[in-house]
Amino acid sequence: MPAMSMTGFILAGGKSERMGRDKALLNWHGRTLLAHMVGLLETAADEVQVVGRDRLPDRIPGRGPLSGIATALEMTSTDANLILAVDLPFLTKDFLLYLRSRIERSGRRVTACKIGSQFPLCLGVRKTLLPEIAHRLVGEDWSVHAWIAGSDAEIISESQLLSAGFEASIFRNLNTPEDYRGAHT
Repeated sequence: MPAMSMTGFILAGGKSERMGRDKALLNWHGRTLLAHMVGLLETAADEVQVVGRDRLPDRIPGRGPLSGIATALEMTSTDANLILAVDLPFLTKDFLLYLRSRIERSGRRVTACKIGSQFPLCLGVRKTLLPEIAHRLVGEDWSVHAWIAGSDAEIISESQLLSAGFEASIFRNLNTPEDYRGAHT
């Protein structure tokens, strides 16, 4: 059976308030964090687009990552989509290929990893979820965590990740200047 087509999206439209400057433009080993994340996602997706920037702004700004996910699903031409936050530079090609294979095999419309009580913004999302997400965006609860927790998501546990050879530390994100400085030491 041939692999299904999969579009990758980097969510890069956040305000970066805790960082104090645009996270996507941070220097990450000689290039921007955004360029690093695009290159990384290109190793696992057939096509990569950036949501939240000039070419593809959030359709409903100010509603957080859920709005970025809705924008991605509106634009995608594939059923399966791999959606990442721009601030997860420790993800690896091997992990993204593993996640892609889990998304391809899953009958669920969301595939998410659970680290402790959190769902890192590194998800497999089917286009068919767009109406449900659009409905949530009209309401008051724009929490990605609540959306995943209330869905029939396929959850990849921390122990499953460890068994597959992946440490939870790959989900470390860069939210503050301290996180950024700590990532370079």
